[in-house]
Amino acid sequence: MHHYCITLAGIAAAVIAIPATALADDVAFDEIRLGMYKHDVSILGHQKEKGEDVGVEILFTSPAVLEKIASPRPIIGGLVNTAGQTDQLYTGLTWTWDFLQDVLTGGDGFYLEGTLGFGLHNGSLSVSEPADSQQDKSLGSRVLFREDVDIGYRFTPRWSLAISYNHISNANLANRNEGLNDFGVRVGFKF
Repeated sequence: MHHYCITLAGIAAAVIAIPATALADDVAFDEIRLGMYKHDVSILGHQKEKGEDVGVEILFTSPAVLEKIASPRPIIGGLVNTAGQTDQLYTGLTWTWDFLQDVLTGGDGFYLEGTLGFGLHNGSLSVSEPADSQQDKSLGSRVLFREDVDIGYRFTPRWSLAISYNHISNANLANRNEGLNDFGVRVGFKF
């Protein structure tokens, strides 16, 4: 357990340092999100790990340098598993497309979002014990690709609620690649 705490602390420092050094002066905190997810759901995969994940994300305003690729917002975040299994820290870029605006009130509306990035985790790389193989995923490498798709509703320009699906895996670049899928809801507050 102590090994995992040290690993997570190191991963957190790296994930926070990446966007902090890469962002321009015109970038500021844009939004914070809190969520609850069903861990390792069997949607587009198979379930082995248990529990729920508690998540937090921070999105930044899009820097001018990203205008040519539709102004995605840089993101950092993390998921902690309540059953003591795989935790994640991640960073990436998030694209948001608003649609069906001013549905019930002025300023409300629906949006679709997609995120591409990288994640770090403290889960198993290669499960070899038969007993462990029934409860842990073989993720193959410590650094994984991460994708996220959300559909959400903004109650006001500041508050939102979204249904979220995310996936991490190494895209078969390592010997093992079981991947993890999470499905849940999250609340967002825009600054």
